[in-house]
Formats: sequence, C-alpha cells, structure tokens
Amino acid sequence: MVLVNGFQRPSRTRSAHDLVAHGIGQNIMQGRFPVGSILPGDAELMELFGVSRTALREALKTLAAKGLIESKTKVGTKVLDRHNWNMFDSDILEWHLEMGVDARFLGWLFEIRQTLEPLACATAALRRTPEQLKVMHRALQAMYQCESNRQGFTKADLAFHQAILEASGNPFLQSIGSVIGAALATSFTISSPVSSDDRFNEVMRQHQAVFDAIEQRNPSGASDAMATLILQAAERVRIKRAGSSLAAIQTHAFSSAE
Repeated sequence: MVLVNGFQRPSRTRSAHDLVAHGIGQNIMQGRFPVGSILPGDAELMELFGVSRTALREALKTLAAKGLIESKTKVGTKVLDRHNWNMFDSDILEWHLEMGVDARFLGWLFEIRQTLEPLACATAALRRTPEQLKVMHRALQAMYQCESNRQGFTKADLAFHQAILEASGNPFLQSIGSVIGAALATSFTISSPVSSDDRFNEVMRQHQAVFDAIEQRNPSGASDAMATLILQAAERVRIKRAGSSLAAIQTHAFSSAE
C-alpha cells in the first residue's frame, strides 16, 4: 500500500479497475473521501491511481453497484451514506477488515449472524441431503484436528458454517457467507478457540451439538444450538453495542438500538 497525496494507493496486484475500486473504496471507508462529498474529477483520479479513463469508469460502476457512490450529471460523483452500502458485499467487508474493525462493527456482524444463522440451521435440518451432511461432517472433523492450528481451525470452521448455509437451500441465507467469514476471522484474532484446551473443547462441543441436531433433522434443536454458539462466541470477545452485551439478543430475534 502506497500513500499518494495522503491517499492510499494499492499496489498493482489486481486488474486496473479492481485496483482503483479497491483504492477509492478504502479511502471512503477511512473518511478520506467523506460521506456526502464529491469525488475528484476523472482527470485527477486517473492521475492519482495511474490508470486509463476506461479503467476508472469501470471502477466507478463497480462502486456504484455496491452502493458507495452515485454519479449525477453536472454534479459529479457523490459518496453515499452508509445505509446505502451493500454490507453483504465481500469487497466492502474486506475493506473494513483491512482498515481494522472496532467493537461496534464486529457487534453488527454478530447481530446479523444471530438473526440469520439459527434460521439457516433450522432449514438445513429439514432440507439437508446425505451428501451435504457428509460435507458438514468433514469440516467438523477437520476442526477437531486443528486443536493447536489457528489458521487451520478458522478455515475448517468457515467451511462448516458455509456447508450449513448451502444445506439450507435458501439463496438469501447462502449469500451471508462473507459476513460469517468476516466475523470469524476478526473474532479469532481477538480470542481464538485454540488458545486453550478448555476453550477448544467447549467450542467443539457447541459445534458438535449443531451438527447432531441437523443430522437428527431437529430444526428447533439446530436453531437453539447455533444461537448458543454465536452468543457465547460474542461474549468471548466481549462485544458491546449501545452499552449492552449481546447476551440481550434472543435466540430468534432482537431489538436493534438504532
């Protein structure tokens, strides 16, 4: 990452328009292009990122599709409010993680997981195929084998959760995989399940309970087991939002402070 006139300019490891989208996106996240501001003109952005007009226009289209910006004739390209951003977008999540997330943002990730993953587990218990159950089981066994391997555990854990989303058969639930990945990766840097034998055993007991309920086609049991897993994971990293612990979140729904 290179600073150019105070702005972050990514190294050229991607296509030109991806490079520009990444650079502008991160600068929006960090407030260098503040919400409500008008982006510099094409000529300035082309010089800033060292790309052609075609690459710049493609990048701006990408950012507009993610809800970050809006272009208007005679006005320019405006940075939109956060509520317009597609927070399920993998790039937006990646840019947030690259700049470092605070407890508030991580709390949002856990809240959306607590809202949707128990439902995914319940539907997976009803709809899962024998092959999908085998995929879950392989991921679970991989977790058991990573007692002292944080990176390996994270990868296997994400595979387990993604297998559940896939088994739900619901494309809307399947689309939250990037949110789960962001939450797992970030929370594990704060409090890893492999940091102690007791913690590892407890985390595995929780995951085993989720798997067992899905295997037994027990939707309520699967939902409850996942809700408990997420809640305890949030408590391990002591997530706080609006002055309240996520312990206040109920199994199937919660009231947002906003």
